[in-house]
Amino acid sequence: MRWLELFSGIGGAAAALGARGEVVRAVDQSPYAGRVYRHNYDHPLESWNLAGVRKQQVAGADGWWMSPPCQPFTVRGNQRDLDDPRCRPLLRLLTLLPEVAPRALALENVATFRTSRARRHLLEVLDAAGYHHRELDLCPTALGVPNRRRRYYLVASREPLPPHPEPEQVGRPLSAYLDAEPDPSLYVEERLRQRYRHALPVVDADDPTAVTYCYTSAYGRSPVHAGSYVRDAQGVRRLSPREILRLLHFPETYALPPGLERARAWSLVGNSVSVAAVRHVLAPLLPR
Repeated sequence: MRWLELFSGIGGAAAALGARGEVVRAVDQSPYAGRVYRHNYDHPLESWNLAGVRKQQVAGADGWWMSPPCQPFTVRGNQRDLDDPRCRPLLRLLTLLPEVAPRALALENVATFRTSRARRHLLEVLDAAGYHHRELDLCPTALGVPNRRRRYYLVASREPLPPHPEPEQVGRPLSAYLDAEPDPSLYVEERLRQRYRHALPVVDADDPTAVTYCYTSAYGRSPVHAGSYVRDAQGVRRLSPREILRLLHFPETYALPPGLERARAWSLVGNSVSVAAVRHVLAPLLPR
């Protein structure tokens, strides 16, 4: 199948598709995400504002992948839902969907999307256009990955959807995702550890049952509510962007471009998707 990767970020859906699908075009307005995307993929990447996209720009592909902005549905984003201007690109795509009529589409967003007006509108559009669809709430921990990242997913097809496979255990213990020789600058000062000693989410590197908290774009800036720290023989430290990419199951061949600031890299990987989860969600739409 030929796919459009809409709201592509750093290319998590393209990584999930691998050789089982062809991304013919990606779209994202972030120049920083675009820099990382182009470093890893050769197919076209556009910086279109999807709020004004035209039919011919999104026609010609078999499938649409969509990971629209989550801020309209989060507490920090004030949950303005369809009234948030950041919903306009999704609404524009849903307006075009019945006319363009791709064979299939899939969408990812935060778990609270399930109770949104945007989700109700999405289902109404799909039903009116004759699509079969399925909704999933999935966390990578269900795949054995030691990272909590629960998300809402939807898959839809103009053909009846085959049964979803049972989640395949693709994860490994946390230690398998960590750098052999961590960068010394990742270790946090004792002052910060003491200040947030009751709130800092710390897991042990050698604990085979350890599970990390969801990493967000605020990792490295916000000491709490942005992702876990790890304790090893040298102390307590943040995870490197490369380690978070591993937890998200990006392939080892995936690379961040030289010179990308660590703070920017943390922001980009924190905004990305779980490749392992997306691969499972897309399974009914892909060739065996």
